[in-house]
Amino acid sequence: MPRSIPGSDITERSAWLLLGSSGRPSVARLLGGRTGRLGAVLCLPVVLLGLLAPWIAPTDPAVIVGQALQAPTWAHWMGTDDLGRDVLSAMIFGARTSLLVGVTVATIAFVVGAVVGAVAGYKGGRVDDALMRGTEFFQVVPRFFLAIMAIALFGPGLDRVILVLGLTSWPSLARVIRADTLALMQQDFVLAARAAGASGARVIAREVLPNALPSALALLGLLVGQVLLIEASLGFIGLGDPNLISWGGQAGQANAFLRIAWWLPLFPGIAIALTVLGCNLMADAATDALQADR
Repeated sequence: MPRSIPGSDITERSAWLLLGSSGRPSVARLLGGRTGRLGAVLCLPVVLLGLLAPWIAPTDPAVIVGQALQAPTWAHWMGTDDLGRDVLSAMIFGARTSLLVGVTVATIAFVVGAVVGAVAGYKGGRVDDALMRGTEFFQVVPRFFLAIMAIALFGPGLDRVILVLGLTSWPSLARVIRADTLALMQQDFVLAARAAGASGARVIAREVLPNALPSALALLGLLVGQVLLIEASLGFIGLGDPNLISWGGQAGQANAFLRIAWWLPLFPGIAIALTVLGCNLMADAATDALQADR
């Protein structure tokens, strides 16, 4: 468990989080095993495609570039859709949508979960009970059907999906951070900080959270994978943002052409499966690296 000295700068404790007990960087430890390397190989292309989509896509995904339902060729590596648009270009821009959803939802869930979990573990008593009952309520809410209800009430839009998923995906993170906070409250450096008169907010921000966050980060990969599956499912049934290209939306539009255009559902399905697998593998590798550091 990383230790800190009361009154020391947060960057010193952050260095302990980045360095393992043997002095090796945790990033190297994360990618040291086959699980971490395979996860990185699967996730890194999605990140790069999402960031560089406008510059590396062969054509504009909304422009007709060839015959409709043309099988994969050297000119169009993944074929064309029912309107003659390039499927590869749509796949590249679909990666941008997945990256946006995954990063934004993870950020919202991480912030809410960290605040709720740390405050619950630090305060204890009635505050802890109230926050944990609220956490249990959000934990049993079916996110997929709640997203459908939000779209039905307010119309389709990626911002609505992100908001619903972000505000309902934090309970697991909150529970993990609360458990670590309860353990950290008995550590000497936290007791010393409280005895020195540090405020509750200062203790949480400078002493508790820097040492509790690594466990939550390991869980974040699983959360991103779940979110990507939900977003793809919404797109598949036609409830995605009509103004954006998504892998789920591509797979859903291919339903009418399953027997005559096998490539339309194949490539989005493979992309979704490999990306979710990569997120899960990175989460497993992060868990192993965290246990090794401890």
